[in-house]
Amino acid sequence: MKRPTTQSHLLGDDAMMQYVEQIITEMKANEVLFPNPVPALNVVETALAAFRLSATEAAYRDTRAVKIRKAKRKALVYQLRELSKYVDTVAQKDVTIILAAGFVPSKEAESYAGYIPKATRLVAKPQEIGSSRIKLKVDRWEGARMYQFEFRKKGAETAWSVQLCSKSTCLLEELDQFAEYDFRVTYIGINPKPNYSDIVSSYVV
Repeated sequence: MKRPTTQSHLLGDDAMMQYVEQIITEMKANEVLFPNPVPALNVVETALAAFRLSATEAAYRDTRAVKIRKAKRKALVYQLRELSKYVDTVAQKDVTIILAAGFVPSKEAESYAGYIPKATRLVAKPQEIGSSRIKLKVDRWEGARMYQFEFRKKGAETAWSVQLCSKSTCLLEELDQFAEYDFRVTYIGINPKPNYSDIVSSYVV
């Protein structure tokens, strides 16, 4: 079943602004289909304008301005999510109506039922000196139900330790300080068979 999506997890700031502008334009052009949007389009436009201004002011990497930009983006995404619920109610899973509102429709769950893709671009980043922590990050996959991160000391033939995370980033703690570890990850989807990333290595500090 198709639903309108916010795309907020996929789009950078500029692309997000363009996406919201597209939705506002299309919904105004198809006012007959969407006579009483909730929230009203002018509310979404106000949130968009505030986010655009904050993004411009944050271009110089001022810490306070960056925090404001993040807050304004969050506020815009909230309005967009609420608007998507309205469109979903009107569309009743009809993809042509979702597209008429300018939204990108969701993918069918069945499209993820096959062989899962290889996890890509795994990065291991040591955290603060003395923390004994490593932060792992991998490319996000839309079909992933979980991300299975695995680790073991480099050169060891022991079994991999497993850490399941709901997001594409994962923080490993209480590792042995100054030891070098190998890391790998696989997406967990409808098909449970793993397809591991390339192994990356890092020292713990």
